[in-house]
Amino acid sequence: MTGAVRVTPARRLPLLAGVALLCLAGCGLVDSEGQATEAATEAVRSRAALARRTATAVLADADTAKLDTSGRLDALAEAAGAADRDGTVFGRRATPDGRYEVDVAYDGTGNGGGYVAAEVHVRLCVRLAGALRSDPQVTMTDVACAESLDQQPGRPDRVVRLAD
Repeated sequence: MTGAVRVTPARRLPLLAGVALLCLAGCGLVDSEGQATEAATEAVRSRAALARRTATAVLADADTAKLDTSGRLDALAEAAGAADRDGTVFGRRATPDGRYEVDVAYDGTGNGGGYVAAEVHVRLCVRLAGALRSDPQVTMTDVACAESLDQQPGRPDRVVRLAD
């Protein structure tokens, strides 16, 4: 005898059921994580796009033009991080060419269904930049997230970009 364990038909059924369960659990988790990541990414990109539109309106506003540099940066930071956008401003500056820039982080959590549920926390860090004009043309670009953001609770599972 070789020492091999003989698998009888009665033993095959639980063995096959166990293998099938592991396969389904693994496949469900991957799909759930993908769904959760996609949902969270879509949410933070949508909030960043709303911030860009709001920043455009702020820089086009005649009242903003009456403010000093610090006031203009405050107005732009408020546009980027207001309650409905829930952004964390981690940098702001005025450039010599008259542009105003704010760096903002948007965090979001997505949930994925399926056989095994998943929750994924993502972070999107962008720079909003524009000048005071009737048509300010605010740009939004990816920027590296500040290390100080990782010192706060709610560290993300992954950092995402504006486009894949």
